[in-house]
Amino acid sequence: MRCKKLPALALLCSCVLALLPGCGPTYPKEDLKESIIKVCKKEYKLDVKVELAGKTVAIYCALQDLWDLTFAMTKKASEELNDVILSVSRVTLSTDASVEYYVVIAHDARLPEIQIIIVKRVEDVKRFMLNDISRGEFSKRMLIDKRINPQAKKEHDIKQVFEKMGLEKKWQDTVMDDFFRAQPAALGDIGYWNDRFYIKDIQLPEFLVEQIAGRVRMEFFENKNLAESVLVKSTKGNYINKDGKRYFEVSVLGEAKSVGSLRPDEISNMILSQTLKVAADVIHGYGFEDVDYIVIVDEANSKALKVTTADAEKFRKNRMSFDEIASQTEN
Repeated sequence: MRCKKLPALALLCSCVLALLPGCGPTYPKEDLKESIIKVCKKEYKLDVKVELAGKTVAIYCALQDLWDLTFAMTKKASEELNDVILSVSRVTLSTDASVEYYVVIAHDARLPEIQIIIVKRVEDVKRFMLNDISRGEFSKRMLIDKRINPQAKKEHDIKQVFEKMGLEKKWQDTVMDDFFRAQPAALGDIGYWNDRFYIKDIQLPEFLVEQIAGRVRMEFFENKNLAESVLVKSTKGNYINKDGKRYFEVSVLGEAKSVGSLRPDEISNMILSQTLKVAADVIHGYGFEDVDYIVIVDEANSKALKVTTADAEKFRKNRMSFDEIASQTEN
C-alpha cells in the first residue's frame, strides 16, 4: 500500500499532547475543515470537500477509477480512501473541536450516481489506538455501504414526473430546492450530489443499529456454516423511541441456499438467533443502556422476536438458550 502513514505511536502521541494542560490543539476547531483539506492535499495530493453537521464531519472526494468492471473497488482507489481516512483521523484526534463521527463519501468521477459511504466513530478510533479494542473488532465498528446515491435517485424520479407534467425547466430547480432537497433524516440517505452535501448529525443509537445490521450481513457472508446454508439478501436497522419505549428493530431478508435443504423454521431460527447474538455483542461492547428491548424480524417467514436487553445479555453469556427466549415470545 502506498501510504505516508503516520505510525500508530505518532498518532497516539499527537492525541495525548493535544490534551495536556498548556498545550494547544494541533488543529484548532476554527480551522477544522481547512485542516482536513490541507492535510489531504499536502500529504496525498487528494482534493476533498468538507462539511460539518453538529458533531459529525463529512468528507467528500471524487476518485478516478473507483470501480473495476465487476464493481469491486480498485487497489488504487482503496489506497486513496485509506489516505483520506488517515488524514481525517489525524485531525480529529488532535483537535479541540467536538467531533464524534466522521463520514467519508466517495464516488467514481465517471459514475457519480454510485457512491461508497464509510462512517467511523472517533471514540472507536481512540480506543483502537490505545489497544483497548482489537483490529478485528475495530473493523466491525465502521459502517461501509456501497449504494446508488439516494438524492440522485430521488431527483431522477422527480424529473421524470416534471417532464410528464410539462413543468418548464426554469421552474424545475426551484421546485426541487423547495421540496426535494432537504437534509437526510436517516443514515441511509447520507451522500453528496451536484455540489451539495446531504448529511446529518449522527447519534449513537442509529449508528449502533446500523452497525448491527451490517454485522449480520457479514456474519452470513463470512461464517462458513452460515454462508453454506442461508443467503441473506438484505438487512435494515432502525432505532425507535416512542411512547417512552426505546428499541432496536433489525429486519433480515434471507432464504435457504438450496431448495429443500432446510425447513422454513430452521432458516428462521438461524436468522433470529444469529441476529440476536450480534445485537447483544454490540450493545455489550459499547456499554449502551438507552435501549429497552430488541425486535428482530425475519421478513421471508413473517416472524418476529422481541427480546429485552436483560435477556439478550443472558443469551450472550450462555445463561439463557435461544429456545427459552423464543418460547417467551410465543407466550
